[in-house]
Amino acid sequence: MAEIKCAKCGANIPEKAAFCPACGAPKVEEQPQPKASAPTPKSEPQPSKSIPELINSIFTEPNMFIMIPLGILIACIGGLIYLFSGSVTGLRAGMIVNVFGCLLIGMFLLMGGITIKNYDKFVRLGMIVGGVIMVTWTLSIPA
Repeated sequence: MAEIKCAKCGANIPEKAAFCPACGAPKVEEQPQPKASAPTPKSEPQPSKSIPELINSIFTEPNMFIMIPLGILIACIGGLIYLFSGSVTGLRAGMIVNVFGCLLIGMFLLMGGITIKNYDKFVRLGMIVGGVIMVTWTLSIPA
């Protein structure tokens, strides 16, 4: 037979007693904590971010300063492959790598001009126009 400690004075309270025999405080029984149940799976997973939040998190200023030089490097590597290749396959591979680098530059210029609001409006306009020109140029190259 387990006895419970009084919350007020700390004396032992018999199991059948409703009040503490030492101070008269009502017996407070500890109720077991409900166990945390696992969340029930939903029928459709909810996206963690909305599309505009996702776009704003990708096309940030630090990402632009990484991706645009990377696009330039990729475009230069493609140009070198194209320039020094002696076969038709090498020419095509160089052209594909070059186009991919230019498309990367154009996409980050375009979307950076749209999403980064702390630049001057004319700088943003130049980024958008330059991005549109690069994207349309790369998409107009015949395969």
